Amino acid sequence: MKEDSFASRVAKKISKDFVAKERADYEKEIYYSHPTFCVKNLSEYIQLVTTISAVNKDDLPGETVVFRGIADSNYELLPGLARLNNLREDTEKELINDFLTHRPDAFSGLVDFDILAKMQHYGLPTRLLDFSINPLVALYFACESKKSKDGRILCHNTFLQNDSEAFISEICTAAIRKSFDENLLVDEYLCNEKLTLYRYLARTYLYDETTVVRPKYWNQRIANQAGVFMIFPNNVVDRYKSVLIHANELGTSKAIEEYGRGKFDEEIILEALEKEPIDYYELDKNNFLTDECFSKMYDSYKTKNFEEGFWDKNKKQFEYRFMISRELKPLNAELIRNNFCSIIVESKSKNRILRELSYVGIGADYIYPELEYTAKEIKRRFE
Repeated sequence: MKEDSFASRVAKKISKDFVAKERADYEKEIYYSHPTFCVKNLSEYIQLVTTISAVNKDDLPGETVVFRGIADSNYELLPGLARLNNLREDTEKELINDFLTHRPDAFSGLVDFDILAKMQHYGLPTRLLDFSINPLVALYFACESKKSKDGRILCHNTFLQNDSEAFISEICTAAIRKSFDENLLVDEYLCNEKLTLYRYLARTYLYDETTVVRPKYWNQRIANQAGVFMIFPNNVVDRYKSVLIHANELGTSKAIEEYGRGKFDEEIILEALEKEPIDYYELDKNNFLTDECFSKMYDSYKTKNFEEGFWDKNKKQFEYRFMISRELKPLNAELIRNNFCSIIVESKSKNRILRELSYVGIGADYIYPELEYTAKEIKRRFE
């Protein structure tokens, strides 16, 4: 855990006397190995989130803590699209088109990000993941179901992004309006004058941050839930990697023929062999790019002029290298360790906390303001 990370600042701020002993078991989990606290009632929870929300390193515009409540503490941080079994390359497009075909009026006038956000809000599996800027809403979602399981509220320090930012808008536009093909280069599928290949790869792999966007609040339900959405970009396949790994064994020409279908410029491969960390590629054995892999690749070409100019000078090296994948890029485990913390709600405390939330106006009738949920909440109070 980095010393100046959000997680480390939270760990220093929260009194150890306040933390229940049960948290130790949760902190041993590899995926959630960040500061983890346990609460048994609403009062403890409010005390915790008040302290957590006050640990922002800098008072910067847009910096905020967002919250995600999950009813089963073991759920991974993956969007619905990534959870689907037998995900095909056209699955995302078909889901979106079917919804648009059935209810085109519901999405009239919305930008592409907000179309996806609205579909996600109503339960369609998308590349977005729900968070809230209201910690009480997240607590409700952690308690409302799976009463035999411990719930979890994930707290994440981030910067809320604008839906018109090129990285966001181009990803959403491609998902809704372009036909996906796994043989497409990243350049062909996603990139244009607004979003260059360098900007997509740098944002996806170099920056230790998430992309969280506040949507337009088109109805009372999403306004009450104070929803924001984390967007997951596509993974990328490095077409050169197998060629570079086998070049010393087979010879450059043979490796290009067998692993590159004879399509790559031998001069470019020779330059890559000279500059890039081939030993690391051999250990990695994964055609998907990873944060560490791309960072090492980037470092092997960059000069003191760190920015996009370096990429322009080496454009020939990267232009035909990266293919888009239908798989979404999961959050890096180190990012989860450094930029998140968790609050566990024990299963036996869920009903009590739901009652306490209703006393301060956070019940089913607030989360879901439609009449049927108002009736459900009234019924629950009498039971």
